[in-house]
Amino acid sequence: MDLIKRQRAKFTVITTVISAIFLLIMLGGFFVLSYASNDLGIRNSLEKALASPKDYNASAPQALRCFFVFADKNGNYNLKEDLSYYGDAREEIIAKGMGIGNGTYKVGDRYFICAEKNTDDGRLIAIMDRTEYRELLLNTGIQVIMLYVASVALAALLAFLSSARLLLPVSEAFNKQRDLIANASHELKTPLTVISANLNVIKSEPDSTVESNAEWMQSIETQIERMNGLIKNMLELSKIEQSELPKEELNLSTVAEGTCLTFEPICFEKNVHLLTEIQPDITVVGDKGALDRLIVILLDNAIKYCNPEGKVGLRLTADQKKIRLNVMNTGEAITKEEAEHVFDRFYRTDGARKNEDNQSFGLGLSIAAATVSAHGGAITCKGVEGKGTVFSVILPLYKKKPKTGDNKN
Repeated sequence: MDLIKRQRAKFTVITTVISAIFLLIMLGGFFVLSYASNDLGIRNSLEKALASPKDYNASAPQALRCFFVFADKNGNYNLKEDLSYYGDAREEIIAKGMGIGNGTYKVGDRYFICAEKNTDDGRLIAIMDRTEYRELLLNTGIQVIMLYVASVALAALLAFLSSARLLLPVSEAFNKQRDLIANASHELKTPLTVISANLNVIKSEPDSTVESNAEWMQSIETQIERMNGLIKNMLELSKIEQSELPKEELNLSTVAEGTCLTFEPICFEKNVHLLTEIQPDITVVGDKGALDRLIVILLDNAIKYCNPEGKVGLRLTADQKKIRLNVMNTGEAITKEEAEHVFDRFYRTDGARKNEDNQSFGLGLSIAAATVSAHGGAITCKGVEGKGTVFSVILPLYKKKPKTGDNKN
């Protein structure tokens, strides 16, 4: 689980960094564009003021009003506006404005911008107090920074919360792999122990013949077959879950009929009645071998846990959208709790544990579920009290496209 935690942390950090860069570009760009737009507006207002100094203030907004200074060629100036509200700083404001001509400057805690225009008699200087604009810009900058920090924090939180959902399949796969190794090790432990014990018996009697050791050798062979079956099932399950099955258009009805035919001798031997209801010409797109194995697993499971002289039924039908495959048997109904876990790897019901053949690993129904999932379908299990157990499979129906010319007269 440390691996999953590290991946969550990595995903969160990467997503947060990407979000931070994106927000920085977006909000920073907004602030820069806002600043540039306002600065351009101020400079245009100063140009308008210089073009029409008499009428400008009458129509200009309060924040963009100017005061004008006319400086003659001898350095004397004439000021029409009353700047007494600036107090002692009045002369410094005018002097700096005349000295700069075009640009920005600061006097005390106030900020100004000025522009000048040459005339026949001297210079006309328009000075605008931009202190309020600067404070507004500063407040806007603070708000943008706060919004940026809050947005990055929210992005980090959302990334962390969503990482759990995004990495859930990885976590589940990791857990399945861990459980598979643990369960496989447990399943292999018993046959290996039996083989080791049998070999010790054989080695303890070096003068014994093959015939006298036939019992122990048969036991070894049985355990080897058991391990081969386990490994084969594990590889089959891994193949279905990890790779795309080769699919083709096929007649599922024909596949089901052939599979049921092979089980008739087994049902006769076990004194079980096999009942079938197969709708003809049901077409599906899938892997023939995998779908055949699906039906084999469900029928084998139904026959194995059917009551003596009971019945096993297979029904295959289709409507305009879906294919329905139901396999049922009579006997003891599966419990609701067992039905919830019956498709889990290495899960075995009480009936499976008591089965005499001792060949059940709890992988058959897992392979069936993986096969159905690989074909875009769904599988469920339900026990009917007093009747038996039903496995239901739903698969998408393949609709044949009409051939060109079919509708021609």
